[in-house]
Formats: sequence, structure tokens, C-alpha cells
Amino acid sequence: MMNVLRPHAARFATAAIALALYALASHQIAATDDGLATELPTFIASYIEPADNGQPMRGIRDVHPDLKRIDAWISSVGAGVALADISDTGRPADICLVDPRNNSVSVLPAPGTGRRFVAFALPLPSEGYNATTIAPMGCLPADLNEDGRMDLLVYYWGRTPIAFLRNDARAISASAFTPVEIFAERENWNTNAAILADIDGDGHPDLVFGNYFPDGDHVLDVRATSSFQMQHSMSRAYNGGRNRLLLWQASTATTITYRDASDAFTPEMATGWTLALAARDLDSDLIELSGERLAPYRHLPEIYVANDFGPDRLLLNRSRPGQPRFELVEGERDFTTPRSKVLGQDSFKGMGVDFGDVVGDGRAAIAVSNISSPYALLESHFLFTNTGNTSAWLRGKAPYRDESFKRGIWTSGWAWDIKFADLLNSGHPALLQAIGFVRGKHSRWPELQELAMVNDELLLHPASWPVVSAGDDLSGRDHDRLFLPGPDGNFHDVWGRLGLDNETVSRGIATGDVFGDGRLSVVIARQWSPSLFLHNTSANAGRAIVLDLRLPGHVAGSRAAIGAEARVVVPDNDKRIVVTSVIDGGSGHSGKRAQEAHLGVGRTSENELLDVYITWRDESGVRSETIRAIPGRYQIVLGDGECRQAFPVESNLREESCRVLSSWP
Repeated sequence: MMNVLRPHAARFATAAIALALYALASHQIAATDDGLATELPTFIASYIEPADNGQPMRGIRDVHPDLKRIDAWISSVGAGVALADISDTGRPADICLVDPRNNSVSVLPAPGTGRRFVAFALPLPSEGYNATTIAPMGCLPADLNEDGRMDLLVYYWGRTPIAFLRNDARAISASAFTPVEIFAERENWNTNAAILADIDGDGHPDLVFGNYFPDGDHVLDVRATSSFQMQHSMSRAYNGGRNRLLLWQASTATTITYRDASDAFTPEMATGWTLALAARDLDSDLIELSGERLAPYRHLPEIYVANDFGPDRLLLNRSRPGQPRFELVEGERDFTTPRSKVLGQDSFKGMGVDFGDVVGDGRAAIAVSNISSPYALLESHFLFTNTGNTSAWLRGKAPYRDESFKRGIWTSGWAWDIKFADLLNSGHPALLQAIGFVRGKHSRWPELQELAMVNDELLLHPASWPVVSAGDDLSGRDHDRLFLPGPDGNFHDVWGRLGLDNETVSRGIATGDVFGDGRLSVVIARQWSPSLFLHNTSANAGRAIVLDLRLPGHVAGSRAAIGAEARVVVPDNDKRIVVTSVIDGGSGHSGKRAQEAHLGVGRTSENELLDVYITWRDESGVRSETIRAIPGRYQIVLGDGECRQAFPVESNLREESCRVLSSWP
């Protein structure tokens, strides 16, 4: 018998290894879906629709003739959402919604906040362009010209981004926003991500754009005669659109001027197929330890570039005012770590990214969505946690290791936006993830798996692709994810226990304290269907300190202090943890959280004073301040002596200048 089996020993061994790995993977896939024996958040769910812009509702885009066979694939992006205080209520109670069904950019009050204004759609600026070949991809609310009023930046496929500057009109409507070009030339960009951040440290936020298809490609032009090329690899594609950096230069009440500084991005940094961007200061500990030698770079945001079809990029910021400069850094690989699980060396499909603290040590982790669909394209999402090896930055290495498998979020589905959000104000943020690609009746997974193995030279040509058109399905009947952290630090998906919808296709996620009660509400932008608003009504939530941190505007009023970081130390069972939050300028895929710092402080008593340490950068450099605050909502104009509902400790603020705006039990 042994003699009979011996020739097949290698086959048996291979089969045994494959079965063992399958069993391990199957166990881990199931483990991520286990229920979590803890209190869950509760929501009131409602659907939101776009404003009427005069265009018909549809379910697929018109595309370049070469792309007709894969028009559903090409039509798979474009839903986006942002929460912001657009109507000047003092709360981020307004929604900017991008809906591909009628190619609209709508502004509307969040459900439950009253009919404060009539929902309206922004116009599509097309001077110098063909309006039929343009589609909006995202909306970034920001006070771009720093006049104290919220503007809206919209980015597109088929043209350069546009700033809609708030004008002097008293009532909020489409006519209250004036479209202004921010790029001098009439160029054809295909933009899928945009962030606002003070890149060069001059005290004014700059703009970074992530472009997908190559510049000049007429993706949506049904009359195009030029040939079309797709990505030149499923894992090492560098032939995408060029990412752009626009540095703030000057502004008035009616104008905004930027300088194109995109040359600061080398081709290696800038020519991937970018789907998401994120910005945050990651190396502050190094600068604190290294003293004056690195002082000019303190509190400058690093940039994470999430690229489809190839390695993501982490750009270490070494800029000075007017002189942007970056160093490309990667993680370090050890004997047990696959290459694609090393930061900056992956071959996956970076589709969403966000920063948040999962350890409680004040150091931001990096969560990245990829395609990780069981029994389909099973790659891996990432959860890069900081190793604490501060000196690694000096060696050009990023001190991060992937713990997505260990913490239970390595797989979920075909994922897009991902957002940290402390929905229960516990001090331990949950993870929200948008899931799904194309919904139809006919699965195209077998053909897609074949495509993933095809020669790169064939992949370039759309004619080599399988048909993915109306009626076809790729991960179209999955559901979004809400990963709650357990006591052991591992995450558990509880979406199925919340009574929310399933079999959806989602793209962008936005969060914000919409109702001013300290609880984060959520909006999820859906592709080719109504979007979802989740009013957080969790009675079991802890308390929070919510900070609307502001800086004096260049023209008038005040504007959000983009990049300012707040941190507080709070008790957590038998230890103490550091809770941090940053005024975010749009990190992610197509979802933009409200521009405020949200600090969950757990079961802290309603009158307990907590020391909150705030760091920011303005025209004079890096500054910091400590305030003493009870749980509540605050508005603070940093460095200007204006504070509402805050008690100063080490600042020039005066107690009598503070007053309570709102509070909650």
C-alpha cells in the first residue's frame, strides 16, 4: 500500500496544506461575523433623494465606445456624501449629496432637522467643456476663501474641480453659490478623491486631488474616436491619472487663488489609480523626541494615497511654506509577513482609507479597504497599527504593521469608504465600511477571476475584458459593515443585528454630530439607489466632548481649523486611555465627515472637568492650548481669546468669555 501511495505523496501533502489553509480562512471569515455580547448602537433610518436638476434618473452611464462592453464597471463610482454646517446653524446638519442617477450635486437638510431650506442642486459648470461628458464624483465642504462662510468644492470626471463660493445672497439656494475655477487651464481630469490640508505649513489649507483614469481620457464621451486603455496590471499599475497639489495663495470674498505645485509628487507618488486620500500628522512623536532638528516639520500632515490595482503610498511630509516636499516611506517586512501586507508594498485594490486610534495610546492607526470577498477575490483589508518605533521614520520606514487578521477586519466584501466613528462615545471607535460593486442578476465572478490572471498586455485593452453591463452582478447583494470593538480590542461586525437594510451597493460614508447631542449620525451614499441617513439615538452611549475648532479667516469671520488635533485622557476600566480626534479635511473615498473633533469620554459624569490638549498650526507656526471642559459641545476660535462653553487653564482665554451652547445628559 505504501508503495502505491508514495508516488502521490506530494499531491496529498499539497491537498492537506490547501485544506488546512481553507479551514483556517473559513474559521476567520466566520469569526468576523460573530455577534458581539455588548450593547449596540440604535438608529432611526431614513432614505434621502437628490434634488431635481432637470435630468432624468437612470441606472448606468453613457461611456466611451471602447468601454461599452464594461459600461456597468465604468459606472460603478460617483456616489458621494458630506456632512457640514452649510446653512450656518452651528451644527453639521446639512448634507451635500452626489447622486449618479441624475448626475446631481444636491444640498439638503439632514432628516429630522426641520425644513430649514428647500433642497437644491448645484449647476454643472461646462464652459469650455462638453457637458454630456462630465459627471460629479464628490463634494468637499470647506471655507475655501476664508471669509467665514461655507463653500463647496466639487470634483468630476471630465473636467477640473470647481469651487462654489458662498456669496451675499441671504437665503440658501443654488444662487447663493458662485462657481469659480480653481485651475487656470481647461484640462480633462478624472478625479475620485479630494482632501483639504495645510500641506506646506503656511497656515492655510491646500488641496490634494487623486485622479483615476489618465488625464485627457474621455471616459464618458460616447462620440470619442481615440482608442482607450485600461490599467496596465491588476497589481502593479502605474499608468493612471496624475495626482495634483494646489497650494493656497490668496483669496477675497469672491475669489480664491491656488498655485499648481504638483511637481512635488514624483511619478512614483502620483501616477497610480487613486481612489482615496487621507491626511494626518503621523510622526509628531519623532519630532518631539528629535528636538529642534526636525522642528520645522512639526504638525505637518502626512498623506496616504490609496491606489487601485497596485501599491498604496505613504508620503512623509517634509515641506516648508511655499516649498512642498515629500519622502516615500514603506513598512518593514519580516519573515512571517507576506509582501502585500506591508504598508506601501501591497498589490491590492486600495479603495478607502481613514485614520483612527484603536489602541488608546494616542497614535493613529490606518484602516484601508480593499476587495476581500470570500470565495471571490479574497485579498485583505488593512489595519496598520503603530509599532511605537519612533526612530523608524528617520530610516525612511513607516512604523506600522498590519493587524487586520488579528483584529477581525481582514475580510468583509468588495469595500469602499471606511470610517472610524465612536458611535457609542466609549473612547474606542468603531469602523464603518461601505460594501458592494455592481448589482444585477448574472454573476460575473468566474470571468472576473479569469481577468485577474490575464497577461498585463491584454489587460490594457477593453476588448479583452468580459462583459460587465446592465443586469450583471459583482458583489451586488452584500451589506455594509459596522465593526464594533470588543474588550479584547478585536472587531465584530454587528450590521446584521441592527435591523438595517441588506443587498445594497454603497460608496461614501460621512459622520457628524448632526443634532448637537454628542452622538454621531451617519450618512451612506449609495450607488444607483437612494442613500441612507442614520440618526444615532443610542440611549446607552457615553458622553462626548465635541469641539468646533476654528481659526480667524483670511478675509472675514472664522473657518474650521483643518488639521488641528485634540486629545484627552480618560479612565477606561482599570486603566487610562488617550482619546484623539482631528479636524479632518475630507479623508477617504467619497465620504466627508463633519469638520469637528469628536472625543468620546465614556461614562464620565456630566459635570466632570477634563483637560483637553489642542495643537494646531497657523501663520505663526505650531501652537497649543489646554482647555478644561465638561462633556458638551464647544466652539473655540483658537488663539483669539474666543471660547464658548470652555474653562481655560493655560491660555489667554477668560472664563467670562465662555458660555454654554448646549449640553446633554
